[in-house]
Amino acid sequence: METEVGAIAEGQQILSGDDVMEAQFKLQEATENGEPAQKLYLKTFQPIDRDMQIWQARPESEWPLLATILANRIIMYPIHANPHTKRYLKPKHGRFTTVIYEDGARSDLPSDPQDAAAHVALRLASSIFDLPGDGLGLIKDLDTVWRVLSLVQQADILTIGKKTEMRLDGRTVFIDQSELDSLRRAFNRTKTRGRSLIQRIQQGLVYDDVLTRINPEKFQRIERVAPPLVRVRRESAAQTSSRERAERRANVQTVRKQVDELAAEAPTELLKLHAEIERATLTAMIGKYRDMLEKKLGEHLWQRFFEQHKFVLSLAFARPVELSHTQFHAQGSGLTGSGAQIGDFLFKEQGQALAIVEIKTPDAPLMLVTPYRKPHVFGPHSELSGAITQVLHQQSELRTRWQTHVFDNPSLRPSRADVVRCVVLAGRRPIEEHELRCFEVFRNACKDVEVITFDELLAKLEYLQQHLQPVPDEVPFYGMSRN
Repeated sequence: METEVGAIAEGQQILSGDDVMEAQFKLQEATENGEPAQKLYLKTFQPIDRDMQIWQARPESEWPLLATILANRIIMYPIHANPHTKRYLKPKHGRFTTVIYEDGARSDLPSDPQDAAAHVALRLASSIFDLPGDGLGLIKDLDTVWRVLSLVQQADILTIGKKTEMRLDGRTVFIDQSELDSLRRAFNRTKTRGRSLIQRIQQGLVYDDVLTRINPEKFQRIERVAPPLVRVRRESAAQTSSRERAERRANVQTVRKQVDELAAEAPTELLKLHAEIERATLTAMIGKYRDMLEKKLGEHLWQRFFEQHKFVLSLAFARPVELSHTQFHAQGSGLTGSGAQIGDFLFKEQGQALAIVEIKTPDAPLMLVTPYRKPHVFGPHSELSGAITQVLHQQSELRTRWQTHVFDNPSLRPSRADVVRCVVLAGRRPIEEHELRCFEVFRNACKDVEVITFDELLAKLEYLQQHLQPVPDEVPFYGMSRN
């Protein structure tokens, strides 16, 4: 038998084409800039006979370094990991041979190779990154990103993180994880529209070249007018921005002037436009919410945001709600002006239930930094336990003074004081695994108070945004008449 790389080494295991598709790894302790780290190596193979699908493993000394795992980041060296391709073991992202993911997780480092691969897979966002067995790096749908970034000649390192400012620093391009995910969704929408356009063009060709010849009396050929030539000119960024703003304003004014005619002549298109405006409004709201999360803002600014966007807070409830009062007084003040119990928001749920919402800030700590019982039992921070006690006290005072409140606010008469829910909006979900577990155990034990974090509310908004995206209509057969 003629081989491709020579005879099989003595004692070397012979592997099949399926065997080499099972990813295996090696783990080695190391340090990276003084930090403890684990280096993850990928087992690789060389063909003995490609026609017979016979392989053998390469020596461990030749296994490529796939990733360096640290407590708060993962440094990847993406490669093509499929042994059956010609690109096997070549860099996956051209000049960007290093991709760094900064998640700030402060995770414990794994000690077993397979556990390490699972650890990396869990920390990486599956919508953006490939798995270790696939060579890590960005998924194929994001190839356009690194190809375009290659236009920056000095750049060869890509750093992706949470709440990362987009910038170029020496050889490193920094980009936020959410920006990449937005690009991925935009690419998918473009791909869907492209497929729809191609399908319509293909159907048109079949219509013109087949149907019109089979039955020319029933199917008449469609005359297509060639598009006019376009003269291209270069304009400055300021000119482009000014022109686009003027065009957008002009378009809005045109729609406003013709809205009655559009409602009569094209109601479907007008409804679609209305849906697009709502989606754009939601997208702008999410963008503002994300921007506020990145800043250390006080409670009064968040109070103002939720007053302006009541819809966001309504996502904290399963049933429809209506905002009744902001900054409501569950208990009035004494003669000296002290002792008032002021709640942030009072909602009326559908039915007779009420709900008190107490908001803190996204930076409010939820769990103690030091374990209450070592090594992994963390207690709630005083900010969280205090907020829970505060809202429960407001609930008690609201019930005690219910008759007075109903007399002062007749709109509360359909509601009942014995059905008052409590919600605390504070902080962000802990990242460290043990802190997160203790947080979940604690808040699930709070049967009278629902604890929601600011990032969970953002996730609800993004989930809604995702499901409000239009579903491509089925493309009708081009030009087909129904007789």
